[in-house]
Amino acid sequence: MEKEHTVKSFGRSAVALAAIGIIAKLIGALYRVPLTNIVGAEGMGLYQMVFPLYTVLLAFCGSGMSGATSRVVAKYTALGNTAAAKRTIRIAILPLVGVSVACTVGVALLRNVISGVQGNTDAGIAYLALCPSLLFAGGINVLRGYFQGRSKMLPGGISQLIEQIVKLTLGLYLSKQLLPYGVKYAVAGALIGVSVSELIALFYLVIRYLVAGRRIVRIVNVPALNTEIAQEFTAMPVVVSDKTILKELFSFALSVTLGALVLPITQMIDSVLVINLLMHAGAGRESATAMFGLFVGPVGTLINMPTVVVLSVAIAFLPTITRAVETKEDAGAPTKSAAKWIMLFVIPITAVFLFFPGSVCNVLYRKGLTAEQLSLAAQLLRVQAMSVFYIGILQLSTAVLQGYNKAHKPVINLLIGACVKVGLTPFTVRAFGITGAAFATTLCYAVAATLSMRCAYKRLRVGADIKNAFIVPTVFTALGALAFWGTTYALGATALPYLWQTIIGAAVFVVVYAAGILVSGAINIKSEISGFIKLGRKKKNNLQKE
Repeated sequence: MEKEHTVKSFGRSAVALAAIGIIAKLIGALYRVPLTNIVGAEGMGLYQMVFPLYTVLLAFCGSGMSGATSRVVAKYTALGNTAAAKRTIRIAILPLVGVSVACTVGVALLRNVISGVQGNTDAGIAYLALCPSLLFAGGINVLRGYFQGRSKMLPGGISQLIEQIVKLTLGLYLSKQLLPYGVKYAVAGALIGVSVSELIALFYLVIRYLVAGRRIVRIVNVPALNTEIAQEFTAMPVVVSDKTILKELFSFALSVTLGALVLPITQMIDSVLVINLLMHAGAGRESATAMFGLFVGPVGTLINMPTVVVLSVAIAFLPTITRAVETKEDAGAPTKSAAKWIMLFVIPITAVFLFFPGSVCNVLYRKGLTAEQLSLAAQLLRVQAMSVFYIGILQLSTAVLQGYNKAHKPVINLLIGACVKVGLTPFTVRAFGITGAAFATTLCYAVAATLSMRCAYKRLRVGADIKNAFIVPTVFTALGALAFWGTTYALGATALPYLWQTIIGAAVFVVVYAAGILVSGAINIKSEISGFIKLGRKKKNNLQKE
């Protein structure tokens, strides 16, 4: 009875962990909606000017180390060497301390020079408010990677939730309080909230690690492992050297870090190139900043909302794929399941952005943007709608390639896509204005996703349930769209405000789509819960806590 209770508890925990991660990431994406309504298009332009460089420096401060730590910890845990798994934290975090300090000091001293090159020196104070968060980034990423590698997603999920809640509440509060002093100070207030949220998240993870460190986890029943892995385990040295772990960490982290640098560097080039191209075409500094703000702020936020969910699915499957590769098991089943979940999510979102961009932008941003800006934002969203689909394909193939220790493949492919984007942007912006920048971004993801899926298919023969992953969601997305049109058309003859017409129409769309998915059997709740329970039973059989 106790065993059954433990297994069921694990099944519930798995569902809860996935929900926490998705909620945390959605809060982070949704945070920019009220922020846009506070600081406006120009303020979002300033806000987004600092993030490309910040994300570049964040990659140097350990964003690639999170995945590397997860993979190395998962490997040594699977092979029974928990001592090496725990030492991975110390080995990973020490090199990041000096890098974090150097990046923080460098940004603080050069903030006005950097913002001047970008075309607007008002961003200098925003850099100053954000750079302290770089001090905490390394520790956060390493600790999250450690817990993920041990298949303990709860600490990382809760830390993300804490981080986003603090950023949301404190950032919006400070932004409102500082708005009377000017837009640049309101933006700085929002970014102070980001720095404080990182500090609190790190504090929480350290406490969780210290508490978890009192428990000793070891692999039992080694003969149950297949013969090849058992032999490898037996032949493995009792103590793995720090040099070996460091080499494994950085061989993986280097590829992931380079991949994490591609898009931020591209966005940083955009922040310089696009604004100056628009100004060269006759737009004023404030107008150019506002248009860039619409492109990377409100519209970029909407593109990122589904992206964070897709990324959560891909990250959740990475340790499973890694263990399957290390133990010579079949990694095709979890990958196929991930493909289904990703497609069930990205297909309707892509359709909504493609066919109803005006409704989406009006509902979310009507308080902070003018009618002209809302129209431009809707146009940009429609152009970038297909990015959601391509990002889903890219994240799935990236998880497969990282699990096979081929993390450099998606990096190269993303770099190729970024080069296409940077090469086309001057021509497309001159021809179509800010809309041309959105088109170049979509093409970047299309190229990277196509090349990465081709590489992943060679490794794993990645397949998908055509019916449940493509046909069913496409059919019920179309039916949901028709239901939305019909509902809003019928309500248009009433005195109900436009906002409520759209909200009710969206609710009908969701109900029709969700009901269709469940009735068609694309998602079998009983089967999914059974899968979690089986995973719990497998984990219980392999691990014993003392």
